[in-house]
Amino acid sequence: MNRALPSAGTTETRPLWRTALATATAGACLALYGAAPQAAVADTLQATVQAESMAKSGGCTSTDSTRAVYYCNNDSTSTSYAFPQAGRYSITVAGASSQNNTAGISVYVGSAKVAALTFTGTSYTRQSAVFDIASAGSQEIRLKLETDNGQNDTYVDYFELAYQGPTPAAPPAPVPPDTGAYASGTYRNLFKEMDPTITDAAVTAKLTTYWNAFFTGTDDTKRLYYPAGTNGNGALAYIKDTGNGDVRSEGMSYGMMIAVQMNKKAEFDALWNWAKSNMQHQKTSRSGYFCWQASESGSCMDDNPATDGEEYFATALFFAGNRWGNGTGIFNYTAEANGILNTMLHKQDINGGVVDSVTNMFDTKAKLPVFVPYGNAAQFSDPSYVLPAFYELWSRWADGYQGNQAADRQFWHDAATAGRAFFTKATNATTGLNPDYAEFTGAPNNTGNHGDFRFDAWRTAVNWSVDYAWWAADPAQKTLTDRLQGFFTAQGANAYVNQYSLSGTSLSSDRSPGLIASNAAASLAASKQQAWPFVQALWNLQPPTGQYRYYDGLLNFMALLHTSGNFRIYGPGTGGTADTTAPTAPGALTVTATTATTATLSWTASSDDTAVASYTAYTGTATNGAPGCTQVTATSCTITGLSPQSTYTFTVKARDAAGNISAASNSATATTTPAGSSTAPATPGNLTATASAATSIALAWSDNSTNESGFEIERTTGTGGTWTRIATAAANTTTYTDTALTAGTTYAYRVRAVNDTGASGYTNQATATTSTATNRSAYQSIEAEAATATGVTTRSDDGGTVVQLTGTGSSLALANIDFGTTGAASVSFRVSTTTPGVNLQVRVGSPTASPACTVYPDSNGTWHTKSNTCYPKPTGVQTIYITATGPAAINSLVFKN
Repeated sequence: MNRALPSAGTTETRPLWRTALATATAGACLALYGAAPQAAVADTLQATVQAESMAKSGGCTSTDSTRAVYYCNNDSTSTSYAFPQAGRYSITVAGASSQNNTAGISVYVGSAKVAALTFTGTSYTRQSAVFDIASAGSQEIRLKLETDNGQNDTYVDYFELAYQGPTPAAPPAPVPPDTGAYASGTYRNLFKEMDPTITDAAVTAKLTTYWNAFFTGTDDTKRLYYPAGTNGNGALAYIKDTGNGDVRSEGMSYGMMIAVQMNKKAEFDALWNWAKSNMQHQKTSRSGYFCWQASESGSCMDDNPATDGEEYFATALFFAGNRWGNGTGIFNYTAEANGILNTMLHKQDINGGVVDSVTNMFDTKAKLPVFVPYGNAAQFSDPSYVLPAFYELWSRWADGYQGNQAADRQFWHDAATAGRAFFTKATNATTGLNPDYAEFTGAPNNTGNHGDFRFDAWRTAVNWSVDYAWWAADPAQKTLTDRLQGFFTAQGANAYVNQYSLSGTSLSSDRSPGLIASNAAASLAASKQQAWPFVQALWNLQPPTGQYRYYDGLLNFMALLHTSGNFRIYGPGTGGTADTTAPTAPGALTVTATTATTATLSWTASSDDTAVASYTAYTGTATNGAPGCTQVTATSCTITGLSPQSTYTFTVKARDAAGNISAASNSATATTTPAGSSTAPATPGNLTATASAATSIALAWSDNSTNESGFEIERTTGTGGTWTRIATAAANTTTYTDTALTAGTTYAYRVRAVNDTGASGYTNQATATTSTATNRSAYQSIEAEAATATGVTTRSDDGGTVVQLTGTGSSLALANIDFGTTGAASVSFRVSTTTPGVNLQVRVGSPTASPACTVYPDSNGTWHTKSNTCYPKPTGVQTIYITATGPAAINSLVFKN
């Protein structure tokens, strides 16, 4: 469409429908509060400006008779416009990509960035944003390319400017309730809190729009749900990762959770049938786990599980059993959920230890989920996998492995407590950002550059905010959300990008609907007015389309459910009469042991018409649970934090799954013992730090005390950072090795001794710098035998030494491969195979990461060179892993940029 340019101030009145993201912006003259109305609203069109008529700047901008073309970053076109009055305006840009992918353009009004719009595909679409003007007068409007990655150009036909009316008053700050939804039964609708004119019908219509786009439609640029025939259990369907052309446990379990929340049993059953039939391992060391990646035909592409998939599978199944009732076979949802929990927590018990490097899915000491229950990947976590809101439910509903219900329920309760503490440890104290991967201490784990805030990390704030919304157990979660939203507000609520270092340096120029949606859902724990622009931004998102709609789309849908109060707990008795009967009082309370600071209690179990969920002990007349004995699932516990040689009286109460609380037990009285030591331990000395490898440092110190109970070891990066406790060591220990460090990095350490009385002073500070590994260029031929190999053989062939991969379980690891800042566009293998359909895959950072490059060699048994593109391009210095889907021999490989 092209029309003549109206003069500045020309007014044309006609309907101008809001079509896309209406987002917020920071700055004195540009601020956005309140929600977009629930129905389309006609605005007053002020001007239509043809892009080709605007002034050009930048090194590559061009125009023709119908459009402006933006080739390079910082290409822009601009014009001046005299705003006739203060108030709220909208700008709608008609644009397209030169390729069948997503291109972007940023919109500036004056010095403020008011929009980062995207256009998917070569057909022109209209994308919009709203902004506020504080006073009438002329300002520059500039369209600027900031997201060029070499894969497309951005076309813009025109933009329209419209006046919407006076700027609405800001809503008051949100007030998160002190009682969670599990106890109160109340789920907040943040959209209505922000704008009371948004109706329940409007919310339902928006959810229906997403459901129809992703689940019931047949448009392959929109849908995610794909029917896949039937088997003996009925219909089959899968959620497709449209960006990678495969099926993932993440998407399958998210799809099931969305289905149960939307009350869509048929779709839920079809997804579960496909996952159970095609992804769950049988009769191997991984039996009971689900492969995280499968082909659309139903073959596992990577046998390892992903923890978040199992977590969502289990909880969605519990909700299904409680909402719809249990069927038989694989549709006995509650039994299937318990089976998944048993595998997650007891895989090593089931296997008789660690077999084939397969571990439990939860670390039993840290009580946190592992990244992957396999080998070294089980030694750290992913904060976005930490879901205390789910663990609290499991602590009430789990049957327990081999009858050990009390122990398993207690573990899940402890996991919820550990997860809440972990959120604070894993987030930056200034920005509120958390890494994709983290040590169990909360320190970033930079495997594959995932020590930064990247795509997994978007979800973490949703996890802690939903936990607060359901349980209100940790007020620190409000602080975490306020801090994180404060950071993004400072970046520009309409300008922040999708990846950052933890200190707040941007690592990308892209914006992502999935992060926009997640930041809105985080508002469930927000207590500041700054939350509302994030909520509005979610309200104005449309279901994403195009090849890369999968992750953004699912996060958008679940964020809408959370933020509108439609993501709910479906507990026992959900489908019937509400449970109002409290359990009986616990009986025969006794104090079985005391120390100077603890008392161990024991009692007989309560009974209930459904089931007792937990017990809480109280000290004296206190109304808060005693430390160590709050919401425990066993019939004994140990209260901590008591004073030596003091007399206490204790009682215990029971609680059921509906939140009904019993009368108190009988009281029991006990006196703690005298303190074991009246003095703090002496300060340890002579701390030394020695870099023993590129990723580890050995510490040693002298023990100068005789009464310590242990040592606390603290670390900081560099010499002026924040000290973090990384480990505790037993009494009489004088050495410790810190592992999984970053090569070429300086670390400082200090140690102190502790006992019941207190802590000693710190040792001297000791520093060491890990060695710098030698990097290898990705763009020079790399011999396969130079790799660290797993499950392979070597032989002489093709004029040298070649490496034979067998398929599943075999891999090559190549460390310190330098891809530079531009990154590798493609890879070439010198390869031979006789097996049809074999793929060679290049994975960055982990042998279970998504393939960055996939090569399809010929199966004629001859040596040949085969190439394919890489996306996303590997950049920087990386450890890469070469895997194969079947037998293949590799001589060498080389990347090209």
